[in-house]
Amino acid sequence: MTRPTLADRNAQVVAPSTSRMRSIANELKEKGESIINFAAGELDFDTLDSLKKAAIEAIQGKCNTYTPALGEKKIREQLAAYISAELGVDYAWNEVGMTAGAKQALYNTAMVLINPGDEVIIPIPYWVTFPTQIELAGGKPVLVDTKPDNYKLTADLVSAAITPSTKAILINTPNNPTGAVYDETELRKIGELAIRHDLWIIYDECYSRLIRNGGRHHNIVSLIPQLKERTVIINSFSKSMALTGWRLGYSSGPVDVIKAMENLQGHTTSNPNVVAQVAVSKALDQSTDFITTANAILDRRLQVIQKALIHIEHLSAAQADGAFYVFANIQWFIGRQYNGKVVQTTDALVELILAEAKVAVVSGAGFGDSSGIRISYAVSDADVETGMQRLTEFFGKFN
Repeated sequence: MTRPTLADRNAQVVAPSTSRMRSIANELKEKGESIINFAAGELDFDTLDSLKKAAIEAIQGKCNTYTPALGEKKIREQLAAYISAELGVDYAWNEVGMTAGAKQALYNTAMVLINPGDEVIIPIPYWVTFPTQIELAGGKPVLVDTKPDNYKLTADLVSAAITPSTKAILINTPNNPTGAVYDETELRKIGELAIRHDLWIIYDECYSRLIRNGGRHHNIVSLIPQLKERTVIINSFSKSMALTGWRLGYSSGPVDVIKAMENLQGHTTSNPNVVAQVAVSKALDQSTDFITTANAILDRRLQVIQKALIHIEHLSAAQADGAFYVFANIQWFIGRQYNGKVVQTTDALVELILAEAKVAVVSGAGFGDSSGIRISYAVSDADVETGMQRLTEFFGKFN
């Protein structure tokens, strides 16, 4: 007996490598193994007490019903005012919409902007979901290698990738997986290219408030306000407020784009979590101290990793000025022997690190760059110290 087949689009969708390694690490921990989870994609400390209190008050206040698809109007008004103040460019409530995390905001963006055959320029290394979402919309990811340019997208790279089919440029800064923060000068040049070639900009700045060692993040619309009409900005509360499980992100852009997202979201998930909406609304202006503390902790952990990397021969890393990731170049180790066994691929190396060093990292293959591994330092100080000691010992055994 036969049955109908699955949809062809399933061939385009595989489990994200980040989720896979995180799950494996957690399973091993549950079995009692001492695993350092450098595959983490979220802060290791709890959110603000004011947010938790606001959530409880929202539940007790009977905030348990549907809202409009992109969130309550009064909260969108508040969020628009917040974004306007952050960017120095005015946004109205109907130019902002809330989603079930930034991932849904990105999916909405792909679906409302991209036609079959449209090309979208995406820098490598990329966050694992970017190409898949473009493909699900029928578009074609055009992948641009940033490694020769210190893992940063440049105007020259963008210019070389533009064709008559190019529809959009996707920019992610601070970057996941590298931690790179894009330069103001290059962002201006890329913005000018977008205007000249009539392109959309998809601007993912989910780590915009997590900046290392006094650095500075730049929003491209802040730099060139006339880009507002052709830019969709993606952000979330997940990373900056330690709220990954609450699933609340947002997008800001032209009115017609946000309206199209509202129509789409009305037929997919409908509104994002109403309790999260209300809680974040009440705590939106109270997060500055939390961010300052988080960045100080992350700065300290990054310094531990950087000092350790200096002593690991043949290992180098991208300059990490934001987020909480280091992207380490492990190319020298591929094809070499560990305890008499040749390591053939980056994926095999990652599995060996987990088996031998009891450290979970993420293979760069899932980010489009198999020359590297992603190390997250959004774990405890003790785990950072122990994990780097284990990696130092592990890589010292290659020949």
